[in-house]
Amino acid sequence: MFQMNDFAKTAERLATALIFVFVALSAGAQSKMIQNVFKLLPPPLVYGINEATKDSMLKGKTYYPSENDSQSVVAFNFGESIFVKDYMYISMSYETSQRASGMVELRGFEMAGKKLIIVSNSGGVEGINYQQNDISAFLYDGSKRLTPYKAKIFPDWSKTLFLKSGVPDSLRKLILDNSSLTFNFSTTNVVLSLNSAFLFNNHEYRKWTKGDQIKYTWTGKHFIAGPINFSDQNL
Repeated sequence: MFQMNDFAKTAERLATALIFVFVALSAGAQSKMIQNVFKLLPPPLVYGINEATKDSMLKGKTYYPSENDSQSVVAFNFGESIFVKDYMYISMSYETSQRASGMVELRGFEMAGKKLIIVSNSGGVEGINYQQNDISAFLYDGSKRLTPYKAKIFPDWSKTLFLKSGVPDSLRKLILDNSSLTFNFSTTNVVLSLNSAFLFNNHEYRKWTKGDQIKYTWTGKHFIAGPINFSDQNL
């Protein structure tokens, strides 16, 4: 099998989210720094959530926008991790039949006496087209202000990084058209994943790829990419 199938990947994502929700409700040891950053972020970066609603969510309450109706119920939740310092997320999901979901992750990294804050937005339909939408970076010095950070911190990343040289043009197009990329900031080393159940359950496509994930190590100034490998080799 090339990679975990959709059901297993979805179950893993949900299980991780449940752990984080439990932590958010019960653990007080996690740094408050990242929560303060969350409060400072402009609403457009966190689903338009305003300051009063942020305070409510940080107390463990689910946020239901006033625009919800019987046909479309969107829910937003907050979670943290006991495994990774200075990390939190806001999840978006539907309680009605819509399959779309999303997540905004916040992660802090030490940088010359300050914190580099990464804000990652991903979303879509799990197993079909769940993808990385945006990544923003800020500097935070403990004050009540975030300063946009414009310098390059990640090496170039694209789907083509995962392809071997010499892949036939027809297969190259098929792989690129039927896959997506997402970052995961909830692990010690940041992970960039190439996602596609359609591709990864077919050995004919696997042989033309180097792997489906890259792990990045933070140096204090930027991220260094590790080797490309297959996630199922770690199971």
